[in-house]
Formats: sequence, C-alpha cells, structure tokens
Amino acid sequence: MGFIDEIKIDPVQETDKIASFISSFVEERGANGVALGLSGGLDSSVVAALCAKALSPDQVSALILPERDSSPESVEDARFHAEKLGIRYRILDLTPSLRELGCYIGDVSELVKLGGGARAAVRFFPGLARKGYLTNLAGSGGKKVQEFLAFHRIKHRLRMVSIYREAEEHNLAVASCANRTEFEIGFFVRYGDDAGDFAPVKHLYKSQVFILGAFLEVPEKILQKKPSPDLFAGMKDEEIMGISYGELDSILWCLSHGLNDEEIEQTVQTKKKSISYVREIISQSGRLREAPASLL
Repeated sequence: MGFIDEIKIDPVQETDKIASFISSFVEERGANGVALGLSGGLDSSVVAALCAKALSPDQVSALILPERDSSPESVEDARFHAEKLGIRYRILDLTPSLRELGCYIGDVSELVKLGGGARAAVRFFPGLARKGYLTNLAGSGGKKVQEFLAFHRIKHRLRMVSIYREAEEHNLAVASCANRTEFEIGFFVRYGDDAGDFAPVKHLYKSQVFILGAFLEVPEKILQKKPSPDLFAGMKDEEIMGISYGELDSILWCLSHGLNDEEIEQTVQTKKKSISYVREIISQSGRLREAPASLL
C-alpha cells in the first residue's frame, strides 16, 4: 500500500528550506563544515546530498563504517554516492573495535552470523515481527532479548563515537540522519543513530525522505532497495517492524492531525489492528524520547 496523497511534499521548497537551515546552523556554530555517517541507505544519502548542496562538497566529511555483519553492497553504495557528490569520505572498519568490546561473543552473535531463519519467520508472519518489536521496545523478553539489544545497540553507538571523533578533530558539526518515522516509533538507538548536533530531516516521514531522495538524484540503486539497519542477517526495516512504511507513515500522519480510528481506517484503507499497533509502539517508545531524568 502506498502512502496517502496528503503526506506528499514539494521537494523544491523542502530542499531550499533544509539547505538554508543547514547553512545557517553551521555558520552560527562557527564550524568548518559537517560530519556524518554514510551507510549506503536512503536517509544518510539524502542528508549528505542536502549538506553538499547547502555548503560545498569539500565541507562535508563522510565516514563509512562497516563491521562484520554489514553488507559489502552497502559500503559500495555509500562510496559511489560520496564520489558522485564530490564529498570527502573515509572507510573505517569497526570490526576490530567491536570484537575487542565483546560484541561478537555469545549465542546472539552466532545466530546473527548464521542469518536467514529469523528473517524468514518475520517475513511470513508479520504478527510475530510486531510482537517481537514491542518486546524489544519494552526490553521485557528476558536475558536473550537483553543480549540482542546490547549486541546491536553498541554498533550504533560506536558509529557515533567515530563520527564525533572526526568532527571534533576538524571542527565539524555532526549531522543526525534520523527521520520523523523512526523518532515517533522508537526505531532508533538512544545516543546512537539519533545523536547529532542538528537533524535536517527529522521533521520528515520516511515516505517524504524518499520523495526528497528522488528529487536530489540519489542513486537509483539506493532509492530502490529496502531500508535496513544493516546490522544483522540482512533484516529490513519493514520486516523488523511488521508494517510497511507507506501504511505506517499514513497512520502516523493521521494521528498527528487528530483523526480518530474510524477516520484513519477509512482514509488509509487499513485495519484497526494496524492502527492499534501503531498507537502501542508510539506509547511503548515514549521513554526513548525523554530527556535523562535528573534533579535539575
């Protein structure tokens, strides 16, 4: 199912607005440019293109950060896009550091290395994926779930450590590549891929980022492939979440505009159980969006 027409954006106006935001932020920060992680996926490719347009290509520094479970294809896609944009890039393999930190020790790591089984299960049984995603958000599935969370979240956080080191060495502002869909449903790692000094596409749903990517002439190969965290067993975002981005974004848009369940069901042509699921993941992920608790 595609997204509803109401969620569409004018890519020309949106590009100009974001480019102005980026250039103003970098100037006000007194930074020499921007650093970001370039994964070979849609969001980081769009952010890289926007930064190159807002500043100049030589002011954008991209780190391509593969590790043991990354797809070699993702590295090649990221490198190709960086060279097309004319931005600086460096490939840094995080495998040795992750191995030293113990990431690849344990049953979870071995299962991920085998691949296949988990992906097949959630692809054929979306309900199983939804249950698993809610369990992950709650952290309530026992020791194995906790081990899995630790296994994949350390990868995101080490990526961000590497990006900030690059930024601080060269006085660069760090661009977060998070989008609104991920933020609203908790599909991010706290202090990992949500971190940054500014977030140029965080106000956009994933479906809107696709529109922007096409306008910015992101390579067709990147636009066509299914979004993935590229952390384990080739799993795709939609397989993990148990719902397509088109359906998810349309429901999120309707909720943000105050529509009730009956109105959403009619507007999106979806089932009530999908609407209930989206409401539940928004609720369960709320703690991830909160500032750290303090007595301040």
